[in-house]
Amino acid sequence: MYRPVSVLVLPALDAEFTRFSPSIMLSSTNRMSTDSAPVSFGAILREKNFARLWYGQIISSLGDRFYQWALLAVVFGIKGGVDVGKDTARIAFCAMLPGLLFAPLYGWIVDHFSRRLVMIWADLIRAFLTLTIIYLWFQLHHLGAVYVVIFLMGAFNGLFIPARQAALPQIVSPDKLVPANALISLIGVIANLVGALFAALFVSIFGPHSSFIVNALGFIVSAWFVYHITADLSPRPSAASASGETTGFWRSSVEGWYVLREQPQLRSIVLVKSAFCLISALGLITILQQMVNKMDLATVQALADTLKHILTHLAPRPPVFEIKPLAFGLFFAAVGLGVGLGVGLCGWARQWTHSKALPFASLAVLGLTLIGFAQFRNFGPAILGAIALGIVTGLILIPIEARLQNDVDDARRGRLFALCNLCTTVSFLVGLALNLDGRLLQNLGPSLFIKVIGTTTVAIAALLALGNLSDLKSFWSARPSK
Repeated sequence: MYRPVSVLVLPALDAEFTRFSPSIMLSSTNRMSTDSAPVSFGAILREKNFARLWYGQIISSLGDRFYQWALLAVVFGIKGGVDVGKDTARIAFCAMLPGLLFAPLYGWIVDHFSRRLVMIWADLIRAFLTLTIIYLWFQLHHLGAVYVVIFLMGAFNGLFIPARQAALPQIVSPDKLVPANALISLIGVIANLVGALFAALFVSIFGPHSSFIVNALGFIVSAWFVYHITADLSPRPSAASASGETTGFWRSSVEGWYVLREQPQLRSIVLVKSAFCLISALGLITILQQMVNKMDLATVQALADTLKHILTHLAPRPPVFEIKPLAFGLFFAAVGLGVGLGVGLCGWARQWTHSKALPFASLAVLGLTLIGFAQFRNFGPAILGAIALGIVTGLILIPIEARLQNDVDDARRGRLFALCNLCTTVSFLVGLALNLDGRLLQNLGPSLFIKVIGTTTVAIAALLALGNLSDLKSFWSARPSK
């Protein structure tokens, strides 16, 4: 679903990760069965309810790529894109802020109302909000009003995501959560690889305002698919509710904190995910600035000239390519390709995907890759670095999502994900806040700043791993199907 231009859901890496042998003997409470055959992606997609959710999300995410291109047009329309890093940080900050302000409300809504209806209404409202930007920006050129709409879009995006996360275990069985989450992540891969190319071509021919219409249609189609899900996505009552006890709004809203207090192992992976979001916000803004100021984009110019020559004979009017937005689009597409490879690894290597050490190791490799990325001055090597960043994204996020869904009971799952999203939102906002005035980037320069971010990432991964040494050699296992 919608994510601002600067959101890396978005980067992770291929760790030089130790593969645990299937013959390692684990305690019965931590052992993952190696006897059962891996669940194929095709088998999950043959489940009609999951397929409806998945296809709807693909179409919506394809529309999001058009939206991202349109937002790039907004960014480059602000003072000619001179301060692209700072302006992108401000737009992303507006989109992410609702996740901080409304997180308790999100969890309460997701655990008290049908998750199906929550997703439908979130999609329809976002479709309407997307269309308003056409008038507010291209007619009135009112940047303040655009920021307000982006804030509201972020608010309903923040509601949709925990609803989808909490609903997934109601659609697929526990033993299918890892490949199901891998397929959910694959949505972004498909959208980046296909959507980025078509969005670039479509916007270059028909103009950026047309992309908002495409995005709104994507939300409407997503709502239609969710509407046809037949599984009961109503939250199941907790033990307290079943016994007749009532829980107030505020006590209910902070239930996610009690889950983490009861299960400290989950607390550590929430910290990993939060660290990842902090690094993503800092890293992507800095990489965008480096591409604008330090990187040779001759390869992108050559590609644009070739496409223009080909399309001039096919399109209703000659396309107009902006080199910097095109470079950004190719970068995001490369990240998407990397995430696809990470998704494939998670689906193929089911044994070590359940390793508790994987998120920590992958976070460390993310830092090492960023350190290497700081050396790039040509666009070609930067694309390879983007693919590496994407691989690690899958290896960090997919196992974390699956384990949280597996280890938390349905009655409190929505509030746990709302809390988790609150933590990651705060982390992302902190990363964006450091770049809001642009001085940090200006004083350090993008290359040095990327090195500092990478070194800090390795240090954070090492500290978090040291705090969980006793668990790193064990595996988490799927709950038995009921």
